Amino acid sequence: MRKSSRSGILTAVCVTSLTLPALLAAPSAAAPRTTEAAPSCVAMYQSWRYTEAANDCAGSASVMVLYQDGSTSLCSTLAPLAVRTVGEGYLGQHGRADHLETC
Repeated sequence: MRKSSRSGILTAVCVTSLTLPALLAAPSAAAPRTTEAAPSCVAMYQSWRYTEAANDCAGSASVMVLYQDGSTSLCSTLAPLAVRTVGEGYLGQHGRADHLETC
C-alpha cells in the first residue's frame, strides 16, 4: 500500500514540475488594448540581450514593451532623464520589440 501512495505522490510532483514552467512562460493573453503608444520623448533601444528605454521627458513615464508576438513586458516607471532596462532582447522568448506603450 505504501508503494502505490508514494508512486502517486511522485507522479503528481513530476506532472507539476513539467507543466508549471510551461504555464508560467506562456505569453500574456491577447486582450483588447486600451493603452497608447509611449510619448515621443521616451526612446527604445533593443540589443540581443535587453530592451532599454530612455526618458527625455520633463516628468516620469510609465512604459511597457510590446513585442511582435503580442506579449508585453512588465510596467516600468522611469524618472526624467533615466535610462533603464525594461524588457528582454530580441533573442528572448518573445523576439523583437515592436514599440513602447504607456501603462
